[in-house]
Amino acid sequence: MSAVDPAPAARRALVLPPLLPGLEVVTASTGADGAAAAAAVGPAASDDAWAGDFGATAVGDGPQAVAVSGTTVYVGGSFTGVMAGMPQGNYNRVARWDGVAWERLGEGVDGTVTSLAVAGTDVYVGGELTTAGGLVAAEHLARWDGQAWSAVGSVQYVDQPSSTAVRALACDETHLYVGGVFDHVGDVAASSLARLEMATGRWEALGAGVTYLGSPGEVHALLVADGRLWVGGAFDTAGPHTTYSLASLDTGTGEWAAYGIGIRNGDFAGAVDALAFDAASGAVYVGGSFTAADTVPASGVARLDGGTLTSTGRFTRYGDPGTASVKALAVVGSQLFAGGEFTTAGNAAATSWAAYDGTAWSVPAPLDNTVLALAAVGTDVVVLGDFAFSGPLRVTHGGLWTGTAWRSFGQGLSYDPYADGNVYALSTGEDGVYAGGYFDQAGAQPVGSVARWTADGWDPVDGGVRAAGALGTVYAMVHLGTDLYVAGSFATAGPGTAGNIARWDGAGWQPLGSGLNGTAYALTVLGGRLYAGGQFTNAGMAGASAVAAWDPATQAWSPVGNAPGYDQGVYALAAIYDRYLVIGGEFDALRQGGVDLVRGLNGLALFDTQEQVDPAVPLSGYLAIAGVKRATGTGRVRALQVLGGELYVGGALDTAGVLEWTKEPDPGFAAANLAVWRFASEAVPWGTPGGTDQPVQALATPDGRRLVVGGHFRAAGPIAAGGVAELDPVEGSWSTYGSGIGGGLRGVTHVEGLTFDAAGALWVAGTFNTAGGQPSCSIARCSRAVENTA
Repeated sequence: MSAVDPAPAARRALVLPPLLPGLEVVTASTGADGAAAAAAVGPAASDDAWAGDFGATAVGDGPQAVAVSGTTVYVGGSFTGVMAGMPQGNYNRVARWDGVAWERLGEGVDGTVTSLAVAGTDVYVGGELTTAGGLVAAEHLARWDGQAWSAVGSVQYVDQPSSTAVRALACDETHLYVGGVFDHVGDVAASSLARLEMATGRWEALGAGVTYLGSPGEVHALLVADGRLWVGGAFDTAGPHTTYSLASLDTGTGEWAAYGIGIRNGDFAGAVDALAFDAASGAVYVGGSFTAADTVPASGVARLDGGTLTSTGRFTRYGDPGTASVKALAVVGSQLFAGGEFTTAGNAAATSWAAYDGTAWSVPAPLDNTVLALAAVGTDVVVLGDFAFSGPLRVTHGGLWTGTAWRSFGQGLSYDPYADGNVYALSTGEDGVYAGGYFDQAGAQPVGSVARWTADGWDPVDGGVRAAGALGTVYAMVHLGTDLYVAGSFATAGPGTAGNIARWDGAGWQPLGSGLNGTAYALTVLGGRLYAGGQFTNAGMAGASAVAAWDPATQAWSPVGNAPGYDQGVYALAAIYDRYLVIGGEFDALRQGGVDLVRGLNGLALFDTQEQVDPAVPLSGYLAIAGVKRATGTGRVRALQVLGGELYVGGALDTAGVLEWTKEPDPGFAAANLAVWRFASEAVPWGTPGGTDQPVQALATPDGRRLVVGGHFRAAGPIAAGGVAELDPVEGSWSTYGSGIGGGLRGVTHVEGLTFDAAGALWVAGTFNTAGGQPSCSIARCSRAVENTA
């Protein structure tokens, strides 16, 4: 950040008489006055201010059921923790997707969910559960009303309790239909099929239900439409009819209908596992594991139209139609989607899922394992199962297929099926917010450690950056004009070579000469030039130790001063008055030819970019400011931010204002990971605003007055704060952004980057899984900044 050059009287506070040749001290001892008074507490922002867009792309392990209401998707299965990358116990076997973010249904249920149905605001859940919400006894069936769980009716197979199952649910305006394996629902005897009058809670059997060899049969699928209930499963009688595995009844009269001899696998009952209704034609599609539909050879999917069963094409699994299994069906627009375990659909080689246009089967996109559930949501189709990849793209257990491409549920950043990514840098441009780090996927977009977020979602920025044979890493980003500069450890940017630093001009990537010969960790803009800091010895053809300047006008690199060597890395840069370059890191010495020029810098130095450098003076142009320390030695400066006449210094430190190399050393004062240098003040130039309990990694300002601090911490000043907090230097008060960011599946929690977008929202990057208590993987957005008024 730059500011207007101060009046000469104020500027004199910057430069005192030199103590070493070419090296000038720019601060004086603080004494006890350096420590600030105890910080006050400001008002906290609500967790509601955090966006829910950025959960993990992964759906929970073992999804088995899906139901849709409008744009809301309900998912059930065996998952107990990995939904959206969350830690164990957050999503217990059932979850709700509201079109933007995942939401919990209270404490969920204690057993695998195999079926779901939605009626108004009520969600019915069936499966292997015995309790719902952690407290409510619910034998195989429960209801969530949007606020709480309740039991619906005890489903039992009295003669064989261990065989009891609820496997299918469906509902119309008045009734919930329940199918599975049971002989009672509450006090009502019912053979694997019953219905609940939702208004009164009254149960009734549907005639004789379904049986197999005289015992309750199995119901796997239910479909209610146009006044009829279609029933699929594994049975040999339905109501009064002897028929295999498929039947229907009139929901008004209770009259059953059979379709010839039904669905067979050889001479035995086949299995019907899925049903779908085509409203345009009135046809019902039947999916399962079978070799004949009535007398017609058919496998995988059959069509029932006007009471007649026909084949849609032959499904096989490694050449065998008898072992092919369709477990899910959905009609979306003019297409039928089928998912399951098969390797061919019609004449198409199709692993796990396929689409039918009424004439032929085709493969929408490859999937590497079984599809277990499908549902239409608008013009998209929800696809859930045991799969992890679609080609190179991760769609771990679930995704939304638009007809041309995948959309993920969460828009987080990741680099493996369940982990969040590592995001180290953020920068806001006119065309969106850019994120950089170590990740290969942004939502459902393959990327290379760089991605841009716009109103339309993620953009891959022409492939981002890569190292030789691996992902590259971006540690720093900054805009200069409309161009974005990124720096880190990588060998290519887009299709071209780029040595650890590159420029994105909005249309393509451009190298900065031959780049840097080592890793870059920091970027800043000063005097129209770009400055880079890190661990390198050359910038382009110029010798430049750890700090170098790039001039966009001349397209050339230059060293800073006479390029003395830093004994450790440079991790942070900032600009004062568009003249002075502040250099922060873990260094303690500037060296030349293996000899110390000065030691005792403690992580901070200053360079006057307007001074005429004297080649005969190794440290010409360099100034020194008081440094920072920690118990193990030199402090580590990771973030710098200028606010008016103050420079805030964040990192890993417990002491600030340290001067060791002067004739009159100063041990400094206690400062917990954050300190402030009041470079425009002649009174008390160093102080501490209260600090944090763990290192600070990032600093930003929304308005040039307030300071947002991010890092590893759980407390800032006197308040609990989850990795991000705001300081009002004028009021001396700290405030939180709700509960901040939190850990997830792997328990890792820290903030690495901060920025504000054009609308004033705070963006947070790092390695984490929650923001404001909801899933947000490695990147998060808070819609408003905290306003401190106390």
